Amino acid sequence: MRTVLRALMLGAAFGLATGLVEIWLGMVPVVQRRFGPGPLYVFQLALLQTGLGALLGLLAAPLLRLRRGVLLHVLAMALAWYGLERWVRLDSPVLMLGEIARPGGGVLLLLLGAWIARSRPRLAWGVGGLLLVAGIAAPRIYLKTTTPPQPPRAELPPAPPGAPNVVLVVLDTVRAQNVSTYGYARPTSPELDRLAAEGALFLDATSPSTWSLPSHASLFTGRYPSSHGAHGEHQFLDARYPTLAQALEHSGYETFCITANAWISDGLGLTRGFAWQDTSLREQGGAGRGFSFIHRLLDRLGLEESDKGGDAAAASFEAWARARPAQGGRPAFVFLNFIEAHFPYHLLPHASLFRFTDRAYGELRSISIDLMGQQFGGKGRPAEEAGPPARDMYDGGVVYSNALLHRVVEALRAQGMLDNTVLIVLADHGEILGERGGFFGHGPTLYQEAVGVPLVMRYPPRLPAGARVAQPVSTLGVFATILDLAGIEPPPTLQVASLAPLASGTSHDGGGPILSELHMFRELTSAMSRPDPQMKTDRRYRLLREGNLKLVTSSKGDRFFYDLAADPGETHDLAAERPEDVAQLLARMAQVQEEIGLPALDAPLADGEKPPELDAATRDRLRALGYTQ
Repeated sequence: MRTVLRALMLGAAFGLATGLVEIWLGMVPVVQRRFGPGPLYVFQLALLQTGLGALLGLLAAPLLRLRRGVLLHVLAMALAWYGLERWVRLDSPVLMLGEIARPGGGVLLLLLGAWIARSRPRLAWGVGGLLLVAGIAAPRIYLKTTTPPQPPRAELPPAPPGAPNVVLVVLDTVRAQNVSTYGYARPTSPELDRLAAEGALFLDATSPSTWSLPSHASLFTGRYPSSHGAHGEHQFLDARYPTLAQALEHSGYETFCITANAWISDGLGLTRGFAWQDTSLREQGGAGRGFSFIHRLLDRLGLEESDKGGDAAAASFEAWARARPAQGGRPAFVFLNFIEAHFPYHLLPHASLFRFTDRAYGELRSISIDLMGQQFGGKGRPAEEAGPPARDMYDGGVVYSNALLHRVVEALRAQGMLDNTVLIVLADHGEILGERGGFFGHGPTLYQEAVGVPLVMRYPPRLPAGARVAQPVSTLGVFATILDLAGIEPPPTLQVASLAPLASGTSHDGGGPILSELHMFRELTSAMSRPDPQMKTDRRYRLLREGNLKLVTSSKGDRFFYDLAADPGETHDLAAERPEDVAQLLARMAQVQEEIGLPALDAPLADGEKPPELDAATRDRLRALGYTQ
């Protein structure tokens, strides 16, 4: 019995040590990307790894009876742990360090603790506990001390009489071509189909970028990424431009943010203007659970069925709706993000995961994890092998996102708020499913799969049911559209005007230029670069749409030109065949760049450097509207 207890203690200590290594390694992405899991989630990880260590210690207990048994016991646990790491590995050179660092660092910490325990047994556990508490607190302390403080919240002014509620839902990573509302053969979006029948459907909507941070920053500021400055080269949204939440708060709205997407965080400046934010992401990990060794192990063992935080986000909204007064009260703005279509594709409730496939869970999981690793430099899988199951899983994610949207709509309907709510549903970007050189995921390209997104608006007092807008638009116009439908004067900083006149048929003006921009992660460029000339991570890209014509330029002088009416799959670059059209669109791009104040693609942007400040006239106008002092 004494040997068993000793084995359990050594195993638990080893598990705690590996947990400490993972916790402190986790500070690297916190510093790089300014977000991280919350204390409760980190503590849960530490407990799970401590439990795994205790189990491995128990299994290796017979070694303690041998000469130098403690050393053999510790080495056996480390080898077993490393074997498990390899068994559930996430294939990526960027993330490979953790496979060695966790068990290797755990051994070193355990031996250090054993040396301390020779003379001060309690001190060893005390030091371990202190390191755990410090590691749990470190991300929050770092973000708190390095994030510029928000100005004190003033008392909300009176709201305009009859002001509607506003609910803005982002179906993260959902591309239009896999949504049944847009003609996709599979029934992936029955709720969005119903909303489109009751409101306005935009048939050709383009997102301002291809991943969460710049796309949401654009959605919240009404400006393109090179202008607001929050993108892969400068991962923070500063306070130069008023956000949508601030504009609505300024008009008397209560503001709420509910999301399982870690990019929408205080540390990145995207929650400026929200008075309340849901904490389920920090408590449950969201899509980030796929990066956790212990959760991948539980998943591999079939002990974990979970989503990416969507259920908790929908439950938060339902609780918010139930708490609203039946009559009166202030209007509210609620932003929601459902990240369920995002990789890892298999991390879904099984009812949605197996909606379009009968493949074994282990096969789906293996493909999903390999494709997730590809985003960070891993080999992935050949497109002909991974394409069909990836599409099946991705479509399941679209189905589940739609089911969560249904819960939002029904919560509004149950409280009698639906018809007095400006409800807008869109995606922040799309997803590539092997069509481009076997690449799966999003980020390093402006192909239509990555920027063509759904956009549906419902507000019966202003938008006719069943409206169909064929004219191409930018989702950047959502900011101005919400203020237009709410009867609020927009700030002078918006680069695309309201889309409501287009939806109601009172105007054919598309609101403004249709652009999309891409500035890549500096720390991931070598891992993510692809042979495709439109997927190089050593350059920036900018897209311009004029009707069905599409021009993509790069900071290295590349030119790519497509006629989407004749070639919707962008299989044939016409830049060399139609130089006059290219020259015309280049001139139009230069004109747009000057009109709305975009920097040149090759304009220098050093680490920490901000884009140009607001001009004096815009500052004066913001001051007159009460946005600045």
